[in-house]
Amino acid sequence: MKHILVVDEDRTSLEVVKNTLGSSYKVTELVTGPQVLQFLQNTIPDLILMEVKLTVMDGFELINRVRTNEHTKMIPILCMSAKDVEMEERCLRVAAGFIAKPFIPSAMLTKVNEILSSVEQQRSLGGMMQGNPAFGDESQRDALTGLWNWNTAAQMIDQRLNSGMIGALFMLDIDNYKSFNDVYGSESGDQTMRLLAQTMMDFSDGDDIICRVSGDVFMAFINGVTGRDTLAQKASSMISDFTWKLREGRFDANTSVSIGIAIAPQDARDFVHLYSMADKALYFVKESGKHDYHFYSTPIDGDEVTEKLWDLQVNFSSAIQDKGAYLLDIRGFKYVYNFLHRRAERGSIQARMVLFTLAPERGYLPKKDEMDTAVERLDQALYSTLRRGDISTRYSGRQVLCILLDITAEACATVVQRVAVNYEKMDPKGRIHLLYETVELGADILNRPE
Repeated sequence: MKHILVVDEDRTSLEVVKNTLGSSYKVTELVTGPQVLQFLQNTIPDLILMEVKLTVMDGFELINRVRTNEHTKMIPILCMSAKDVEMEERCLRVAAGFIAKPFIPSAMLTKVNEILSSVEQQRSLGGMMQGNPAFGDESQRDALTGLWNWNTAAQMIDQRLNSGMIGALFMLDIDNYKSFNDVYGSESGDQTMRLLAQTMMDFSDGDDIICRVSGDVFMAFINGVTGRDTLAQKASSMISDFTWKLREGRFDANTSVSIGIAIAPQDARDFVHLYSMADKALYFVKESGKHDYHFYSTPIDGDEVTEKLWDLQVNFSSAIQDKGAYLLDIRGFKYVYNFLHRRAERGSIQARMVLFTLAPERGYLPKKDEMDTAVERLDQALYSTLRRGDISTRYSGRQVLCILLDITAEACATVVQRVAVNYEKMDPKGRIHLLYETVELGADILNRPE
C-alpha cells in the first residue's frame, strides 16, 4: 500500500484528509516541519501532502530542505492552502500540484491518484531507458522544448562547480502563465514555453547549460561569466527578446519573464545552495512587480534608511495581480472588510459588497466536473471585469465575495450585470446560472430592516 505523509497544523483538516485517503493509502499525520524532517530520516513516503502556511517552519523552507536532501529530493510534494492565485503559482514552481482549501474530498483523492500514477509511469519508463541504448540522449532531454531535463542539468552543473568552475545560475519563470493558458489554451501555452527555450538558446554560448526545471520554470548556467554588468545585459536582453517574440506571435496578454540570478563562487560554491539563492532572487522579482531580473547579492547603494523602507515594503506586501480584483483568503478579507467598513461609516469612502453565487436550475443536479467548470468560468468573468482596486475572496465552493470601492449603487449594478453577462457568454446553454446580491458597505447592519 502506498504511503502518504500529511502535514498540517489544523487537526480538523488532518482528520478530513485521513478519512478521505485512509481507505486507499497508508496515512501518517504530522503537524510541524521539524517533525517531518525527523520522520524522513527513517521513512521515505510515496507522497507528501502539506499545508504551506506552517508556523514552526515555513512550508517553502520545508520543501527546500526536502529537495536539497539526497535521500528525499525525489519525493513528490502536493501543496494545499486557502485559494490564492499567487500562492498557487508559487507552489506549482516547487511542487507537483496544488489543492485549494476548503477542498472537495473526491477531488483530492483524484489528484493524489494522478500524481502517484504519473510517478509510477516515470519510474517504469526510467527503468526501460536504463540499459537501452536506443533512448540515448533523448532520455536526458525535455520532450516539449528539447532542452536538458532537470536531473541531467543539475548533475552537469554540480560537476562543474565541484571541479572549481565559475559562472552564474539564471532561474526564469514565465509571468502570469496560468492566466495566459486559460485565455489562449494549453497548445499556445506550450508554444510560449518553446519561445522562451529558443530565447535562452539565442543568448547562450555553447558551454552554457540550459534546462526546463518543471512547468513554466527554466534554468540556465552561464559558464565562466561572473561580471554583473555582462550578466545584467544578458538577462535584460532575454526579457526584451522574449516579450518581442510574444508580440510577434500576436499574443495580447500581460505575459513576460522574470529572472533571478546567483553567482558562483560569490553566492555559493555548490549547486544546491546556488539554486536556492537564484530561486530566492527570482521570488524577489515575482513579489516586486515581475518582468525584471534581480541578483541575489545586490549591494545596497544610496540612503540606507530609504533602502530599509523599500525592503520592508516588499516584505510586508503580497504580490498584487496585474488585472482583476485583489484576491485574499477569508481571514485577510475580514480584516480588510473591518477597516473599510469603519471608513465607510465615516463617509470617507463609497463602497459596496457583492456576493456571487452559482446556482443550478431548479431540480437539476450538476456533476462535479460541470460545477468545477462553472467555478472556472466565474473566476474568468471576475478576472476580466473587476478592477485592480476591488477585493475578492472565495466564500464557499460556489460563492465569491467581493468589495467594490469608489462606486455608486447604479455603477455597482452595471458592474455585477457585466460579470453575469460575461459568465453566461462562456456557456449560453449552461444550466448553472450566476446570482448576485449587493449591500452598501457601512450600512447599519445591526439595525437592518426586516
